[in-house]
Amino acid sequence: MIEPTEEQYLIINALDTLDLLGSNFYDEDTGDWYIQTPSPVLPYAIILQDGSIVPTNWRQTE
Repeated sequence: MIEPTEEQYLIINALDTLDLLGSNFYDEDTGDWYIQTPSPVLPYAIILQDGSIVPTNWRQTE
């Protein structure tokens, strides 16, 4: 089980405070935090462990 990072909590709290956070889900297996926002540019995104926010279809392949 991977715990959320401080960076992830800061982003979640900021989005929630600004009333910009829709649904959200933390994946304990990967450490990714999935979010839904009212943004037309990035309505669904992932907050990575380092605090980066990326589209849900973004994945590096090895």
